[in-house]
Formats: sequence, structure tokens, C-alpha cells
Amino acid sequence: MRKKTAAALLCLALCLCALTGMASAEDKTLLGSVEMKGAFTLRCALPEGYTAEVLQNDPDYHLAVISAEDESRPQIMLSIAFDELLADVERLNDLDEAALAELEASFREEDEVEITYMFTSHGTKLLVAREIADGVSYVDFFTIYQGYEIEMVLNRGADFAERPITEEEIQMAVDFLSDLDFVPAE
Repeated sequence: MRKKTAAALLCLALCLCALTGMASAEDKTLLGSVEMKGAFTLRCALPEGYTAEVLQNDPDYHLAVISAEDESRPQIMLSIAFDELLADVERLNDLDEAALAELEASFREEDEVEITYMFTSHGTKLLVAREIADGVSYVDFFTIYQGYEIEMVLNRGADFAERPITEEEIQMAVDFLSDLDFVPAE
């Protein structure tokens, strides 16, 4: 009898988990689609108080701006493009030290930045480039997913540029990238 009760409780728990997962997918915002190497629909849960506007959604490039109702909060620019040179790269985690050093150098070409690495909740490596100045006015996140370059820039509008990006805002961006779904289009 205990085995049947335990099995029934386990089944109920699994059903509730499945329903919870379905509900969270419905809460996600459709950002558009990319069709460079297979077709994907982009979905994400926007940070609270933010709305998304897709600026460009071509087969080879996707650009969206994600803005907060409160203009003092940072704006998010999200770009996604397929790179033939990275076609065989599943994730940024797969690059060797030489390739990572080359990538880091490309971020240092235009601005003086500090490079660190963070990970999404799924273990995907993120290159994080922070502007080196009196305060950090922007933070650039970069990763790779199945040959797609995913870049997200967190910055403040001109009226609030003197306010540095906080660690909490950086974590919000990492959480956002953790939640970004590439759903294969049917």
C-alpha cells in the first residue's frame, strides 16, 4: 500500500511540475524569430517593469531594445546574429583559451574594459565586459548558442549616465539571459 501511495504522490508531483513549467512558458514574451541555421522563435520573461520593442527581425539578424518604465533603470539592447565562423560552436564554453583571448581583444579594441566571466543558471559561459571609468556606465554580455552570437548591452540613458550599473542590475541581466529560450520553429 505504501508503494502505491508513494507512486501516486510522485505522479501528482510530476504533473504539478509539468503544469508549472507550462504556465511559465505562457508568461514569456515573444521577441521574434531567427532563421539563420534552422528556425528559432525567441521567448523570454522580461524583467519586471520592462517592455520589449523589436527594432530589426531579419532572417540573419535580430535586434531588440528592452526598456524600463523607470528611466533611471538601465536599458537592455539585445542582438542575435548567426556567425558562419562559429557554426560548429555549441556554446562559448567550448572555445579554447586562444579563441577566448582573441574574443577578449575584440572587446578591448574600442573601449577600456574589464573582462570577467559569469554563468547563466544553465551553466552557459558569459563574457562580461565592463567599462572602466569613474563608474560603470555600461556592461556588455556576450555568449554563443549553436553558432549564434548573442550580445546584450546594459546601459543607462543620458540623463542617468553618471549612475554606475549595480551588481543587482548585472544579476538581472544574467537572469534574463538564463531565461532566454530558442524554441525550434515547426
